Amino acid sequence: AFSLVVAVDEHGGIGDGRSIPWNVPEDMKFFRDVTTKLRGKNVKPSPAKRNAVVMGRKTWDSIPPKFRPLPGRLNVVLSSTLTTQHLLDGLPDEEKRNLHADSIVAVNGGLEQALQLLASPNYTPSIETVYCIGGGSVYAEALRPPCVHLLQAIYRTTIRASESSCSVFFRVPESGTEAAAGIEWQRETISEELTSANGNETKYYFEKLIPRNREEEQYLSLVDRIIREGNVKHDRTGVGTLSIFGAQMRFSLRNNRLPLLTTKRVFWRGVCEELLWFLRGETYAKKLSDKGVHIWDDNGSRAFLDSRGLTEYEEMDLGPVYGFQWRHFGAAYTHHDANYDGQGVDQIKAIVETLKTNPDDRRMLFTAWNPSALPRMALPPCHLLAQFYVSNGELSCMLYQRSCDMGLGVPFNIASYALLTILIAKATGLRPGELVHTLGDAHVYSNHVEPCNEQLKR
Repeated sequence: AFSLVVAVDEHGGIGDGRSIPWNVPEDMKFFRDVTTKLRGKNVKPSPAKRNAVVMGRKTWDSIPPKFRPLPGRLNVVLSSTLTTQHLLDGLPDEEKRNLHADSIVAVNGGLEQALQLLASPNYTPSIETVYCIGGGSVYAEALRPPCVHLLQAIYRTTIRASESSCSVFFRVPESGTEAAAGIEWQRETISEELTSANGNETKYYFEKLIPRNREEEQYLSLVDRIIREGNVKHDRTGVGTLSIFGAQMRFSLRNNRLPLLTTKRVFWRGVCEELLWFLRGETYAKKLSDKGVHIWDDNGSRAFLDSRGLTEYEEMDLGPVYGFQWRHFGAAYTHHDANYDGQGVDQIKAIVETLKTNPDDRRMLFTAWNPSALPRMALPPCHLLAQFYVSNGELSCMLYQRSCDMGLGVPFNIASYALLTILIAKATGLRPGELVHTLGDAHVYSNHVEPCNEQLKR
């Protein structure tokens, strides 16, 4: 994925192919801040972690030599004639060439090839965010398939220039047109109109555009429907819920897409750690807690286990829950540190092997719902059945979840099964296709109604 940063006049002009026809230092600062800043507090760019800026050769040439390369970022220059060494040789002196030898890369190709390079193992550990910064032909490629399907944000500064002398333009395609490629862009943020201190009192404003996320709208619409129309239900927690029965959401996993909600923070590290814990067949929640993932702490507490009659379990031993059923279905459970090698049915292994040998099989599913083992579990499984399906080299997954906490659990579950599908696709030589999430009792806890209403406004 990548983002795009551009400054335009009111007609969409970005320049004449050689220079920018305005001087707004505040926009230059905005550009530098956006393309340089890393996630986290006080994290400074270094070769070990930084952003990348992708530009055409003319854009590179338009940067004054003393400012090349743009500091704190990997500068990726698209050129059919120049090599990385040519670009380094163009720097003013040998000291600067040596200093920035790892900050410049030439790509013989377009934006698509640059994105492929930056997604390779040589770069993914050190590159946080990729920004397309022009010029005109590179911007145009960014707005066309396949690149546009990886474009996650457009940072646009609009300059109210006194007169337009531009011959190169940047215009976001109107939704519904062929050029829009099925994407509808919507404004996420916009600043007030500002006045530059450039001496000419040039007016300008910043805005951020993002693709309309119809998949997240499924989730938000379902939450809204539950709050408006849900049945009042009582539950084991004593809190009470608003609930409906039977719903479904679909999420594309194609083109490296991962359905993380944007209106609510999803604990991604927790998603990854828990899923790997499941896949290892583990049941001891302290292993998660020791890594700062505390989602199972309450259900693994001494008091909770005792309330379930599991007095013989060590604290944080959850019994034969998810991962145990995935990898040892039917095995007799004693305690978390027993050796279960070769015991029970390894459902995950069976699915992977079937995907490799008979991808059209209709029996590629696993379940965590084992009625005979339910009394031995700290908590019966909520997400309990997943079936896999292959079409045109793509792997899709349908998840059935019996109990669906829309405020807290479901965003986490969406991300978890999306990641599981991606991992199994990679292990079997397939491409990720789609996650179909089928929900049984979909509910909002009564004490989550207000926070969910706030989320719906975002």
